Amino acid sequence: MAKHLLQELLIVISAAQFIAHAFTSPIYSRINSANRVGTVAPLPPPRASAILKEQTDTTNDGDKDEKLRIVVVGGGWAGYSFCESISTNNIDGKNVEIILLDASKQAKGGLAGGYRSKNDRPVEAGIHGFWREYRNTFDIMSDIEGVNVDEVLGDFTPSVLWSKNGKVAVAPVLLEEEGGQENIPTLNNLSEQSIRRFIASNLPPPLDLPVLAQLDNSKAKSGDTKLNPADLLSGIGLLGAWADFEQESRASWENYDTQPASLLFEKAGISDAVYEELVSPLLHVLPMCPAYDCSAAAALSCFHVFALQSRGAFDVRWCRGSISEKIFEPWQKQLEQRGVDIRGGSRVSSIEKNENDKYTIELQGDENNAIDCDAVILAVGATAAGRLASSSPAISSLESTKDFDKLRGVTCVAVRLFLKPNPTVSSNLDGGSHDKTQLPPDIAQAMSDSPISVCGAGIGGIEELKETGFCIYDLQRMHDEFSVDYYNKNVEESDQVAVLEVDFYRADSFVNMDDGQIADLALRTVSAAFGTAKIDSDGIIDATVLRARNAVSHFAPNSALYSPDVKLGDGMYICGDWVDRTGHASWSTEKAVVTARQAAAVFTRDFGLKNSQCKVIPAAKDTPQLSALRQSTRLLRNLLPPKTLPPSPWVFAKQLLSGDKEP
Repeated sequence: MAKHLLQELLIVISAAQFIAHAFTSPIYSRINSANRVGTVAPLPPPRASAILKEQTDTTNDGDKDEKLRIVVVGGGWAGYSFCESISTNNIDGKNVEIILLDASKQAKGGLAGGYRSKNDRPVEAGIHGFWREYRNTFDIMSDIEGVNVDEVLGDFTPSVLWSKNGKVAVAPVLLEEEGGQENIPTLNNLSEQSIRRFIASNLPPPLDLPVLAQLDNSKAKSGDTKLNPADLLSGIGLLGAWADFEQESRASWENYDTQPASLLFEKAGISDAVYEELVSPLLHVLPMCPAYDCSAAAALSCFHVFALQSRGAFDVRWCRGSISEKIFEPWQKQLEQRGVDIRGGSRVSSIEKNENDKYTIELQGDENNAIDCDAVILAVGATAAGRLASSSPAISSLESTKDFDKLRGVTCVAVRLFLKPNPTVSSNLDGGSHDKTQLPPDIAQAMSDSPISVCGAGIGGIEELKETGFCIYDLQRMHDEFSVDYYNKNVEESDQVAVLEVDFYRADSFVNMDDGQIADLALRTVSAAFGTAKIDSDGIIDATVLRARNAVSHFAPNSALYSPDVKLGDGMYICGDWVDRTGHASWSTEKAVVTARQAAAVFTRDFGLKNSQCKVIPAAKDTPQLSALRQSTRLLRNLLPPKTLPPSPWVFAKQLLSGDKEP
């Protein structure tokens, strides 16, 4: 076993060294980086916010007796982070008033928030992870009184990837730390895992990931494998594009955002097996769309941030309970104690400029209580911003918002199933905060490596899942209040439940089904993904179905063209995971926090506040190996600039040999 493993790994390493050498060969040193071929629509002007990475400390020279009123629209990570940045030191002098408005009654968490059902069970609009490179997110969480990050979040947990052909791989925790320092493994024995970890520790990211991933070939045809060494080698074809695309470069976004990701993978020359087993499932759960409807820039950026930018970037932690209760409730209490006025059930219908050249905010169903303010911060999703702009001349008249009507969203459905507990308690399960579950034993066994299963589209031939990716979570192993050990000490046996969550992405085909139909679809989905017996609908004690129609940012081709800077106009700012796309290398929750801090920095400068806490922690720097590849690809792009996207070396060679000199 060890001998064959070493042979396969040596093949991968040799090929990687060959590619790296090809990128740094003398032929590329003759290339001039100024030439480009092809015309693309220009992106918005350069980002002033991208360089605001220092804590702002200016002096307010205005009238000390006149209170500055700020209204923040949106109560998710972006809205709360903006309030956190501004309220830290500015409200004490009674010169700043902050009002946060959110359409939900709870006004805490946005799409990450939740509530208690009528049966006092926690419900959330989907489960959200915290990746290792969420530097600003962890930083702002550490400032919330009553939130200990290491108590609120579990340890880094492996994930299991599933395709329509079954289990693909276990993605292990890549970075082992002791006392905050990376623990470099040594080759103490010749076991398969020891060999893998030793070799991976000596490879730069992302080459360490395929070495450590535990591929599953249990359902492959006899004498064959789902992914053979040749398939894995074809994945190296993406290295060229990955090195060519620079996350924080406007020019890179211009080159890649106009093209679909499907063209990117075609140019890379990756095998059909790698696409079906690895790439497609990740696309359907990270940017949440198929390759033809995903920007090539978004695909590269997403993979870079979530998996490739540093060793261990794919490592993820999960909240040990409801994010709304564990994080946003103490956060809301902290903000309110500082004087922030948080108003739930306040849906904004329009924003107008008034005769005093300030803003008037109208609330739906409450026209008699309009709010006048000096500044507005939109901390909402892309489609919500588009809808608000259509009814608000103060927004739609701005040059930076003229394309908001083109913004699209992804529809998501979160299903939480409270099930009759199985008499057999499955224990000694890997991953998660707890190692026991009361799910049926066959499902527990299918999820034995991790309580998190990441699943691609088309599973089980179920028509509704044709373009729908999803994740399956065993919450008894993730959330403390559902754990078997907690039950044994605190909950009557008659009140115990097993808890299974299925979060669907791009769920347009069934979002209009009734709750019962969607709950049954979730049970069929779990059975199809794992090849297990379907749980009978009679086994459902309680169920919740939350629908988010077109609410999640859709990073389709050309979408970065419509992504604004954090400042829309005088007194008008914006933040969220879809804002400043060509700036800081971050996604999802981290991007929302980053752009909130950037918006707070620009706002602080514009209004002369002092001591706002706006410092943005930069994204991880490129590894030395990636930096070398980037230098080479800059040269290559000028020697033979591609018409669309750069091909892999072997696709490029094939094109030249066939007489096609236009890659």
